[in-house]
Amino acid sequence: MKGTMRSRRWLAVVFGLVACAVQAATAAASAGGRQADAATGGNAENFAAIMQRHGIPGAQLVHVREGREQAFEYGVMRADGTRPVQADTLFQAASLSKVVGAYITLRLVDRGVIELDRPLFEYWPSPRAKDNPQARRITARMVLDHTTGLKNWEISPSNPAIDGTPLQSLFDAGARYSYSGEGFYLLQRTLEHLTGKRWEQLAREEVFDVFGMPGSRYMTDPESAVRNASGHRQDGSVMADRVFGWENTAWTLVTTAREYSSFLQRALYRGEGLSPASHALLKTPSSNADDQAVPVPVDPYIDWSLGVGLETVDGRTRLWHWGDNPGFKAFFLLDPESGESLVLLTNSENGLDAYKDVLRLFLGEGEYPAVDWARAQS
Repeated sequence: MKGTMRSRRWLAVVFGLVACAVQAATAAASAGGRQADAATGGNAENFAAIMQRHGIPGAQLVHVREGREQAFEYGVMRADGTRPVQADTLFQAASLSKVVGAYITLRLVDRGVIELDRPLFEYWPSPRAKDNPQARRITARMVLDHTTGLKNWEISPSNPAIDGTPLQSLFDAGARYSYSGEGFYLLQRTLEHLTGKRWEQLAREEVFDVFGMPGSRYMTDPESAVRNASGHRQDGSVMADRVFGWENTAWTLVTTAREYSSFLQRALYRGEGLSPASHALLKTPSSNADDQAVPVPVDPYIDWSLGVGLETVDGRTRLWHWGDNPGFKAFFLLDPESGESLVLLTNSENGLDAYKDVLRLFLGEGEYPAVDWARAQS
């Protein structure tokens, strides 16, 4: 794996303020003592300015430092309406879904339900893998560190035909890194078979109910759909609302920044619910994340653990992941030593363009190579 010596290498309004509703709060304050911009060092105003500059209709952000939380809600749920983004507005988290899936997997590893290095096909003979010898060799570890050799998707993951579409391998299972949503979906189906539970139920029991995430879900819920933000194209036009008719741990999670921040702080930072060994796997490089199909100059700074990206700069490693659904962009960064974290959810194709500005505002100046890596993959 890449070491810390690599830190010496290359570093290098149209939407107006209709119901802008920027809110700021700190965990240290009481519910009745929420402070406005003065208490947040001007971050609310500056955050709003960044969102406006990049043409992002709505966003949520949570920043945690030294155990103190600042939460911000900006803009509107859809650009052609006036409903403001609120604390309980639900955003598509896209591939941030995978991190929840990784945590659930490690929980089941700790219980002996599944082994990291035993082929998934031995637990459940997926019809999608039966005619592919390499797919039959895939293990949970390969899924979590993206070395399955599978494509990202065989067909659109929103197509019901996906469960009958054979898996094709780009290279031998375990040989090298290549980002794959298919791997996570195969793992999900295997865990559903082993536990006899739908993924929504597993996520609710293992994560959502445990970490205080009542709004989070992998399937569209008609009752809570009224709180779903709408996605937007780069030009600001509103996209059709998506209905997730079945769960996919690779991309269908909807959540709030506050709820996902709770998951980061308790599951990834503190390791609640995991053995020390499994918690360490979330923070330890498992693959080098050098995608031969998408080489980028920042590759020396990026590794992958079992489920989470790792960014190492100047000897400091932070956990991260990004989300890239049509009309929604998401990102988090977590320092596993100090616990400082940031979660950003946006309802715009322009969200990725704002990542570095937001990170520098809240976490300080830096190059943040994870953003460059994510841009190349998106």
